[in-house]
Amino acid sequence: MLRLSLGDLRSPVELAEELTPARRALVLARAALTAGDQQAAREQLQAPGLAHLTPRLALVRQILLAATGIARDDPATPGNVGNVIDTARRGGFINTVVTTTPQMTSYLAGHAAQSRPGPFTKQLIAAALDVRAAQPTAAREGHALIEPLTAAEQRILQLLPTSTYLQIAATLYVSRNTVKTHLHSIYHKLGVTSRAQAIQRAADLRIL
Repeated sequence: MLRLSLGDLRSPVELAEELTPARRALVLARAALTAGDQQAAREQLQAPGLAHLTPRLALVRQILLAATGIARDDPATPGNVGNVIDTARRGGFINTVVTTTPQMTSYLAGHAAQSRPGPFTKQLIAAALDVRAAQPTAAREGHALIEPLTAAEQRILQLLPTSTYLQIAATLYVSRNTVKTHLHSIYHKLGVTSRAQAIQRAADLRIL
């Protein structure tokens, strides 16, 4: 998995030959996703040997399937990610969800407000933001703020991953228009154009 995270596809594929059929299929699916080949990943995830998996490995398979949809902009992605969250909640598998694929980690970080609410989801999103911020490439991909965020903008940014605009307004006792004005300024300072980009950039800069 470490080799894969560094972009080395050959070593994991070679090592997979020594694994059980189920684990081999999961590793090869991860390698295919890393290479950008969603079709090959889906084929590996449909292998007959994946019929009887432990709860954790079954969740890994579910995450990988959802990740192929994320990579293809599949309209079913929100539902698939919601199902992943439900399965993870039942087993308490926070770490598995946020470390299996970068696609899932980035999706959770950028689409948190659309996720099903609850304490577990908040924990999951916080973990995803931590994992994303800790990625070695994150700091290099980000850039410094155009100018520092104000205290009000910082408060709004902290609520952005888990709250809708109306929820932010209610929490901070301000109008929705005030929230929109601050968000416009936040986006400008972060150099982004959308909520998802703002969350990811803020995580990269370690200000979220």
